[in-house]
Amino acid sequence: MLAIGSMSILLYVIIIFISIVLLYTACVILIHPRKLVNDLNKLPGLGLGFFYPIGHAILIKPQRFQKVIASPHVYDFLALQGYNTLFYKDGIHHAWNFTIPFISVYRADTVEVVLHQNNELKKSFLYNFLHPWLGMGLLTSYDEKWRHRRKLLTPAFHFNILKDFQHVFSKQSKILVDILDKQSKVNHVDILPIITRCSLDIICESIMGAEMHTQTKPTSPYVKGVLELTYLVFQRFFRPWLWIENIYPYFPAGRKFLNTSAIVHEFTDKLISERKQAKLERRMSSVDSQVSNDSSYKRKKRALLDLLLDEHIQNNSISETEIREEVDTFTFEGHDTTSIAMSWTLYLIGLHPWVQDKVHDELDSIFGESDREVDVDDIKNMKYLECVVKESMRLYPSVAVFGREIREDLQCREHVIPKGSMCHVNVYFLHRDPEVFPNPEKFDPDRFSPENSAGRHPFAYVPFSAGPRNCIGQRFALMEVKTVVSSILRKFKVKSLDPRDKINLLNEIVMRPEGEIRIQIRRRTDDFDFKTVYYYP
Repeated sequence: MLAIGSMSILLYVIIIFISIVLLYTACVILIHPRKLVNDLNKLPGLGLGFFYPIGHAILIKPQRFQKVIASPHVYDFLALQGYNTLFYKDGIHHAWNFTIPFISVYRADTVEVVLHQNNELKKSFLYNFLHPWLGMGLLTSYDEKWRHRRKLLTPAFHFNILKDFQHVFSKQSKILVDILDKQSKVNHVDILPIITRCSLDIICESIMGAEMHTQTKPTSPYVKGVLELTYLVFQRFFRPWLWIENIYPYFPAGRKFLNTSAIVHEFTDKLISERKQAKLERRMSSVDSQVSNDSSYKRKKRALLDLLLDEHIQNNSISETEIREEVDTFTFEGHDTTSIAMSWTLYLIGLHPWVQDKVHDELDSIFGESDREVDVDDIKNMKYLECVVKESMRLYPSVAVFGREIREDLQCREHVIPKGSMCHVNVYFLHRDPEVFPNPEKFDPDRFSPENSAGRHPFAYVPFSAGPRNCIGQRFALMEVKTVVSSILRKFKVKSLDPRDKINLLNEIVMRPEGEIRIQIRRRTDDFDFKTVYYYP
């Protein structure tokens, strides 16, 4: 009798499973054109994902199980990284995440096909999750709106403008160094949150012209809101039941996201309104009117907000709401990516004392014993440090994946990337192509010396993306990273306490560690034992 009952339960389970598979298959067929499904199945891939009830999402390793395997390659898509390895020679494969088709590309020639397109400017649907916060700013807009915004904003990132913000980089770096000096007697610090607060102060003062004092008084509702929203967006990426816009606000996470967005918008709107009113009052003054027509005024340092407000007042080509979109976009984009890049750079320097010695020698040759601010000429002379930063961003790119919604069939060698699919450029895997970067897990800044970089495929290394949608702020970011890292290393030695195979990686909006980045900081005059440092030879 017990055996019959067990058989009945098993039969029910089998029937339910078959029903789910058939329902899933029917959903895919109903949602997607048959041509798309056929074209996808022609691409490299296991082919089984189509029949999984949840597609290849079954391969995604839940975050809480990540510690089962610890290596430099581990992050949320641990299994899918191995999946990439299976199709390395092709540089492309397809997978299904529930009923959504995804294509990954990760060889320089296949990446070029996707990123070099002038018409494939629409980001993956996952970027839609940012709309309630960022609206349709430069990050999330596409086609003509994106082209107009890009053209409008490009002058704000001209080198002659950026060099005027060097003082902001140096000023905030000095505050950071003073904070780290107080930590130089403790066993270790988690460097990421400390660097993040510095980066937030830099981006807020540069973009909004507002000093937030996040490093010394981290109580700003705006700053807290930005950090909270960043986390909530990442959380939503990996919870498909939160993807449906109409029901997201009914979940606690959705309500929190909308409420926090409102707090951030209120702060930005108030700042924009006050700055606009001040500008209008100055323009009413005849003295200011004469000054505003002077060419020296036009060359004067202006935050991005000022540039946008001038465009709004003079030409009415951008509204106050659109200004808020861009200010929030650059605050979001500009703090997380640079802070994680600086943290990984310090971490890797702390694992390789001979690299640190070369950086110290270069900085000593530039500054000697002076404690003066870093200037633009100093940045140009930090050639070895720039190689170190680039190599750090090769191993740990701030953004590990770029997404595009493919709207026209793309020919990729003998393959076709079909219209209607989501194509992701896997930067993490691209930067580990052994044909381009031999012994790819080795930390070797000399890869980026002029002689070793010559002839390298331009799409083999894309930490700031590439093509028409490359990062507009990449020069700003490199200036900031070199200023902050050099300011730290002029005064301190650093030692990382955890080897790379003990650091689990999480592919959130940026690629961050699962836990802390533990670093010991000591003044350069102090003794420092590096015998216990772990590194990859």
